[in-house]
Amino acid sequence: MNVDSMNDSSSQPNNNSAPALWASLLTVADKPVYVEVGDLCLTIRKMLHEWQLSYHWEKKGNQGGFDCRSLDGIGDNPETIVRIAMETMSDGLSLLPRLADRPIVVRPYSPFTIPAHNKVTLYVTTPIWLSVNFAERVTREFPVQQLSDTWMGPKSNAGELCYGSHTHARLDEDMLLHLPYRALTPVTMHNKSGADFTLERLSIPAPHLALYHDGEQLITQPLTITIDAEGRRGIVNIGKISDREVLSPARKNAERGILVSTWENLFA
Repeated sequence: MNVDSMNDSSSQPNNNSAPALWASLLTVADKPVYVEVGDLCLTIRKMLHEWQLSYHWEKKGNQGGFDCRSLDGIGDNPETIVRIAMETMSDGLSLLPRLADRPIVVRPYSPFTIPAHNKVTLYVTTPIWLSVNFAERVTREFPVQQLSDTWMGPKSNAGELCYGSHTHARLDEDMLLHLPYRALTPVTMHNKSGADFTLERLSIPAPHLALYHDGEQLITQPLTITIDAEGRRGIVNIGKISDREVLSPARKNAERGILVSTWENLFA
């Protein structure tokens, strides 16, 4: 796809343009290319033996853009510039969505309780990373929304560094906003214990999940989390999606699709 064909793209989220953008080769010739995804504003310039990427973030919430077009002028006034020097360069590059390189700890705006011996499915969305691919093994990634660092675990020496985010944790999928720069993860939680369980925060294992497009939005493999208070360990089963082509594979493999984590590293 020549980027000029994207000139009429709206700055508002456009679900119809998302699959085409992810699947296409963009041609960058004499004019810089401007890409806006979520809060991320990125300008890509091709120079002699050099790619220049200038970028910044503007907090826009759910009004973030999804846009790609050629620029007639010099573009924005960036906060940061990345320079990539290459001996041989082509005019083409591609954009791909990826999931985060760390787990994302999501906090429901309003915690909720799952009674004993009950099972519910909540729908969590997390922001993607934009991967700019120039050549084989030459890529740069940018989060479309800036997330804070957080620690998941009971102690400083027991747990892992994650990203922190908030979620509405919808139980009704029809209430979701289909935003092209966020990925949907269905999470089924089965409380097999004999006590009520209150969910205040939850770790989404983003590096272990593949990313797909279902025609409306980006989706990941579903998760099933078994809550077993007696075992002091949580088992996370990663489901399968067989009828969609993978846009981005998982960064890390989970053996047999199962992750076993200490109780605190899932919910603490």
